[in-house]
Amino acid sequence: LEVNTMPGMTANSLVPKAARVAGISFPELVERLVGWALAGQERRGR
Repeated sequence: LEVNTMPGMTANSLVPKAARVAGISFPELVERLVGWALAGQERRGR
């Protein structure tokens, strides 16, 4: 059993397609992902 911790981020990958359906553009998706990662680092004091 494999868990995909690194989902594809090409135009044909599921994550960007799902975001598009939800009305989130690819640039906005990337901004959100980076923001969440940075916020997580701050919470952990890194």
